[in-house]
Amino acid sequence: MQVNLDRDIHSYTIRACEPGAISLTIPWSAENASQPPPEEQASLSPGVETISDSFIVSPRHLLRDWPPANISELQAEHLDAIIELQPELVLLGTGTRLTFPPPQILAALHRQRIGVEIMGTAAACRTYNILMTEGRFVVAGLMNPAES
Repeated sequence: MQVNLDRDIHSYTIRACEPGAISLTIPWSAENASQPPPEEQASLSPGVETISDSFIVSPRHLLRDWPPANISELQAEHLDAIIELQPELVLLGTGTRLTFPPPQILAALHRQRIGVEIMGTAAACRTYNILMTEGRFVVAGLMNPAES
């Protein structure tokens, strides 16, 4: 399913989501450390990357190889990387099915007063893009196993 057609070259956005593959727009600044002059920035095209493993994404960060392959593997320490980003809200995508983790796994997020929403991964992808374009500092932890 196509998720987003926006051309924000400065943020990680989710372009498409299907079981086992999520496509992201990779900001040009993430690929190229040098900053071109403003008159050249309009002509830049962001890259696209498809990720098949679990990962964490925010408008300015992409953490590949997030350990939990599915919700049954999620441990409290897996959320430490998300907490370090100090988001306003966390979206936890649990795969093709909405599955809630045990409350003790989410306790650290609650202690830090970080909002958390649990949803299927496709819904988390759509919601991430909406909240990001609204200027909210949202982080998505996305588990996306291929359908078996």
